[in-house]
Amino acid sequence: MISSKRVLIPLGLAATVATIGACTTAPAVAQSGEPSTSTIPTVRSGADIVLPLDAYLLTDEQQKKLDTAVTAIGRDCLRRFGLAWPENRPAALDGTPRNARRYAVVEPAKAKTIGYHPPATAPRPVAQEKPSAEAMNVWAGRGEQTFRGQPVPAGGCAGEAVRQLTRGAPEADPGIAERLQLETYKQTKADSRVVRVFAEWSRCMRAKGYSYPDPYAAAGDQRWQTARADPAEITVATADVACKAETNLAGVMLAVETAYQNRVAAQQADKLAAIKAYFETELANADRLARR
Repeated sequence: MISSKRVLIPLGLAATVATIGACTTAPAVAQSGEPSTSTIPTVRSGADIVLPLDAYLLTDEQQKKLDTAVTAIGRDCLRRFGLAWPENRPAALDGTPRNARRYAVVEPAKAKTIGYHPPATAPRPVAQEKPSAEAMNVWAGRGEQTFRGQPVPAGGCAGEAVRQLTRGAPEADPGIAERLQLETYKQTKADSRVVRVFAEWSRCMRAKGYSYPDPYAAAGDQRWQTARADPAEITVATADVACKAETNLAGVMLAVETAYQNRVAAQQADKLAAIKAYFETELANADRLARR
């Protein structure tokens, strides 16, 4: 159920702006037992699920700003070669909190209306007009390294755009926070306190007539792979959320995952500070380039 919403550059030609040319070596995460937790919070909605490593990830709005800047700069580059890049309308942002479904559905109102299905406000995929093969080659730096007598920039026009955005940024690994989040999420699900609350939740569900080992099994039931939630899904999701509230499952998970993330953030403080500065530089460059 972990997810990381990312807005990609059109057609995915440059992957995500921030990760182009980045190091992908997984950070070493020291293991030293289960960390202690502070007060167990009460989670009433997805907006309550805020984690320490979120501070080192781009928001949807920030990612969209960077993608828009890369597209604009890359399009200017293509014009030098007499090529065009399609004017594609980006998908609208839906405003869903980053971690809304991290612990599966947690809100009674949503369970009763959409079950385990995503909110109807989720952005619909936007049809992308396909650029010419020549434009794609020059955009991505593929094919011949000269076009119409001009040298193609290293990494193509997308690479040129990214170099402009990262000018002055410190060396950093933009993917570190996402990988640390994935690692701490796995640790959280294996933690004895979470295993215990899963068992409590499962007992609660059995009392209601359902035999799921944990909330992810309930949310992942293949019967729910339908266009919209049917009455059976609504009934299970409603029972699921009621059992979450009875056991405070989401609150326990949030407290435990916060403890793991705080520990790893301290261990990787220098690398995380570098990526924060890296993103800040990219965003400042995007603002500066937009004013030109």
